[in-house]
Formats: sequence, C-alpha cells, structure tokens
Amino acid sequence: MLPRLKSLNVLASGTDLLVSLDPKVRVRLADPDGSVLALLRLLQDGSRTPDELAAQVGSDVRPVLDHLDRLGWLEDASARSPFDAHDTERYFSNLAFFDAFTTLSLPRDEPQERLRASHVLVLGAGGLGSAVLMNLAGLGVGALTVVDQDLVELRNFARQFTYTEASLGQPKADRVADWLRAFDPSLRVASERRRVESTEDVAELIRATKPDLVVSAIDEPDEVDRWVNAACVAAGVPFVRGGLAYTQGLYWSVDPGRSACRECLERHRERLAGGVDAEIVDVPRVLRQDRVNRAIGPVAGVLGGLVAMEALRYLTGLGEPVAAGRYQLLDFAGDCSTSSDAWPADPDCPVCATALVPA
Repeated sequence: MLPRLKSLNVLASGTDLLVSLDPKVRVRLADPDGSVLALLRLLQDGSRTPDELAAQVGSDVRPVLDHLDRLGWLEDASARSPFDAHDTERYFSNLAFFDAFTTLSLPRDEPQERLRASHVLVLGAGGLGSAVLMNLAGLGVGALTVVDQDLVELRNFARQFTYTEASLGQPKADRVADWLRAFDPSLRVASERRRVESTEDVAELIRATKPDLVVSAIDEPDEVDRWVNAACVAAGVPFVRGGLAYTQGLYWSVDPGRSACRECLERHRERLAGGVDAEIVDVPRVLRQDRVNRAIGPVAGVLGGLVAMEALRYLTGLGEPVAAGRYQLLDFAGDCSTSSDAWPADPDCPVCATALVPA
C-alpha cells in the first residue's frame, strides 16, 4: 500500500493546521513542532510505504495514517485502475466525485465499476424518465432497459430532450434507446413499447431483465405505484419513483424488506382518513381536476437528477438512500425549497410480508 494524500486545503494558524477536503468541513489539527505538516507533505506524491514514511519521520505513523484515513483524506496510490485510458477520461468527473467517499480500502474506481456492472429498468421515457436515463448514462450504468407505450408528440419538446421533430409519431422507447446508444456505444440498451397494466406486467419485466434497480416514471393508471411496489418488493429489487403534483416535485424509494413500502403508505393513509383526511374521503367529488402534465424542462431536469442520485446510492452503496419510505418534496412554485415526509412501516403489511431481501 502506498498512502497518498488527497488534494487538500491546508492553512497554518499558529501551532495549528486548518485542513479542509470539503469546503463545508474544516478540521483543526494541533501541530506545535511541524511534524504533522511534514508528514502531509511526504504523503502528497504517494510514493512511500508506511514503513518508509516511519523511517523518514522517525516514529510509527500507522496510528496517524488510520486517523487521516477515517477523515477521508487518503487513497492508495498503488491501486490499479480497471479502466483503460478512454474510460478513465470519459468518467473523469465521476471518479473525482467519488474521491469524496473513498478511502485506502475503497478506491475511487470501485463505485464506477459497480455502476458499469449495474442494470436499471426504467418505466416511462417521458420528461422524468428521459431525464433519468440521460443521467444514468452519464454515470456509466452498464445496462438500461426502457419501457414506454407512447409515441413522440410535439408537446413533449418543452421537457424531453432526447427526441427531435424527426421522431414525431415514433415510439419513445425506441428513440430514446437510439439516443443512449449514440451517447455511449458501450451501453447495453434494450427497449420495449408496452403499457404496464398490472403487478404481473411489472413482475414479468423484472423476471425477463433481472435489473438491480427499477425507476418508475409513469403515473397512470392510478394503481400503477402499487403494482410496481408489489412486484419489486416480492422480487427484492429496490425502486425509485419520481413525479410532479401540480407545482410540487416529489420522489421516494422503497428498499424491500428494509424500508416501508408503498402499501405501508396506503394503509397509513387509510388510518388517517378517520381523522384529518376524513372529509377528503367522505365528501362526494362534484368536479374533477384534469390530469395535465405541467412539467417544464427545469422541473424534469431537477427531478431526473435527484432520482438518479437516489439510484446512485442504491447501486454503489455510497451513502444510505435518502428517500426510502420517505417523500422528498420540492416547491417549484416558490423558492425550490425542500422538505421531507416519512411514512411508517406497517408491521402487518401484506406486501412487505412477501419481501425477498437480497443477501
């Protein structure tokens, strides 16, 4: 192992060092004799083993290296990258981002390897779905399956940027698949034009494609979330759902056997209906609001990015999912502020009882 110091900002303040890797976090290190700064300088080029470092500073450095590693400041310069020059350059920004999470035992290439080995099934290739697909392709997800029933329409172009007017009247699933292949020829892409109409439809897609994750970007019919939930939980496949409720953006996810599921939410809502929401349930509806897609380009882009970030957490393990059993909400009518609203896991949930928990 060749410990190498990541690129840090270091300020000398009297007998202390003020060190930051992430600008929002600053660490103060006591360094009355300058030995800490001397070690940091020796670590910069990553050319020395711990024993060689100890010989140069005249003391055992392993406890100090352990501490620096816990702070996330070290990487192993001897780690061999699995990527060739082309992929190293293509994923340059990804690898630089992963640097914030890696340690001596977790090289920055490993999260990228996990992404390249991953397969995501995306239900819906509209505004949200196409934005998610663009982000997943940029992250380097190795295989994508796209399912959508619709044809490209002129009204799509305010928020769907994988299509052109030359695609009008053609299947969205096929055209977005063409875009993905052109963007990254190494991607394994499959497309299917079909409508999801039952839990079994989703289960069949999961059996056929064997995805590591499902992204659901379809919002009709009204039962579709429960269908996706039931199929994914039974198969032990996490899924992420995003959408727009008038001007409120939202996304949430389900980690089968670990988080509350969508059916838990429905049962929670039924209990609430006896209280604060009773009027909504009991009073007859005399006018129904039209179902209109109000998503504009910035809305689809922001939500697509956040859904892809949640997918990234599941696929790489870099951090826990932030939306598992929890609404993440964005106020697009105001200042785009965010809020969070969790729902409880139901110990008697019949869907959670079917959960296949991956090893």
